[in-house]
Amino acid sequence: MPLFIPLALLAAFLLASSAALQQRAAGRSRFVARDDHDRAVPGFGHLLDLVREPLWLVGWLTNLAGFLTQALALHLGSLAEVQPLMVTQLLFALPLGLVGTRLRMARTAWWAIAAICAGLALLLGVQDRLPTRPPLDQVRLMWAIIAIVAFAAMLVAASRGRRPAARAALFGVAAGLFFALSALLLKQATDETLDNGFDATVTHWFAYALCGVTLTSLCLGQMAYAVGPLTAAVTAMNITNPTAAYALGVLVFGVPAPRGSGVIAGVAVSAVLVVGGVFLLSRASALPRPRRPPQP
Repeated sequence: MPLFIPLALLAAFLLASSAALQQRAAGRSRFVARDDHDRAVPGFGHLLDLVREPLWLVGWLTNLAGFLTQALALHLGSLAEVQPLMVTQLLFALPLGLVGTRLRMARTAWWAIAAICAGLALLLGVQDRLPTRPPLDQVRLMWAIIAIVAFAAMLVAASRGRRPAARAALFGVAAGLFFALSALLLKQATDETLDNGFDATVTHWFAYALCGVTLTSLCLGQMAYAVGPLTAAVTAMNITNPTAAYALGVLVFGVPAPRGSGVIAGVAVSAVLVVGGVFLLSRASALPRPRRPPQP
């Protein structure tokens, strides 16, 4: 088994734990108590509330550990291989989000998560081993950054006045786009640092772009946790992230698109499993259920 696989799974667990902690902390902020929180966008005051919350700080440190673990996984594997594995955060984040509550995961939700993870495992299995150091097209990267920033702004604007679950999903998609872009820049920065040292990294613009993109993804993630339920936010992030990362790998890194009837069929089946899992998660039957009282 390639080493990047267990590292990516460990990063997914750490990031899922961080999401559960940060979402719980976001639920205590003053923004959630506002009468207009269904239309307002969480701003700087919301972030200040979170920084003062010890639970959020623990979640941020956990997020940092996951970020560094993901960086090492991206150094050892390709962007199009590592990012699909990050969707296993769903396996960890949704149950962790219910810890300490009187709710439990619905059976439909477990089936949905299993379908999504199976689809992504199939996507990895049918592909040939991808190159870990493909050449970077910087012009295409710049256009990708512009497109993602514009689309994310449209999603945030479109979220105003919608139901909490829909708002969380729209913010989650925007955050997922920035997470994918952050992973691309993180891989490039990590490769450069480990190959040529930190001094060489700070001379490249993508190292500074990584700081801005990572900060933006963090803010969008916190907004998603504040405006709606964890299930909608985490599902949107974890579906958008690998999908956008694969597209960026093809467009920016020159990752070869799927070829051959067997590979294309495998990709099609994996897409059906992922879309079907997302559809199941959107159903009322996938919502958390009250725990059954213990039998006397």
